[in-house]
Amino acid sequence: MPRLFTTGKQRVLLAVALTVAVVVPATCAWLFRTRVFHGDPSLDAKTTVAPSRIPGAGNGLFAAVPIKKGELIAEMGGKLVFHDRFPKAERGYLFAAPPCAKWDLWPYDALDGRVHGGRASKINFAPRTLNGRETGFQNARGFTMCRRPYVAFQATRDLAPGEEILTSYGPMYDYDFMDFPAVRDHFCHLLGEDCSTRYTWEP
Repeated sequence: MPRLFTTGKQRVLLAVALTVAVVVPATCAWLFRTRVFHGDPSLDAKTTVAPSRIPGAGNGLFAAVPIKKGELIAEMGGKLVFHDRFPKAERGYLFAAPPCAKWDLWPYDALDGRVHGGRASKINFAPRTLNGRETGFQNARGFTMCRRPYVAFQATRDLAPGEEILTSYGPMYDYDFMDFPAVRDHFCHLLGEDCSTRYTWEP
């Protein structure tokens, strides 16, 4: 019986065939992996979703139990998408993952939390400063990671049950709602600030 794969050419062909058999299925599984995923559901017991106290904000996220400073509040689920394929008006729930997650997301470049975002997508914004004064309104901080779920939020101070969880969306977000009179008056009233002649804020 003739011996197989005895020549250099045969060995090269065998190596190529084995590489294709292993790499191609793995690559396809990665490229066509599940695009929709959810945050850790065990965290849901810490919070509840209810109408936000911010005018026009829809629902917000509230502490259901005491939450300690530094404690994880919620993770951001969602759907992997292409940022540029969304009209600007529909980008409010798009989250950018950190640079270290670039190859984990590829070929996608954003996370859409509108439908599958879970509890984290309900966290509303509050300004860090108002007319130059620190507000103290923000009680949660978003942070990123290199693997799913890419975005999560932790408490920046102790939270009492019933307290609305508020955060910053970062410097690149479109905060057009902050110019709405009802939103402006809400935050100015909470801080006891007269915004009739001056109204500036920072995220």
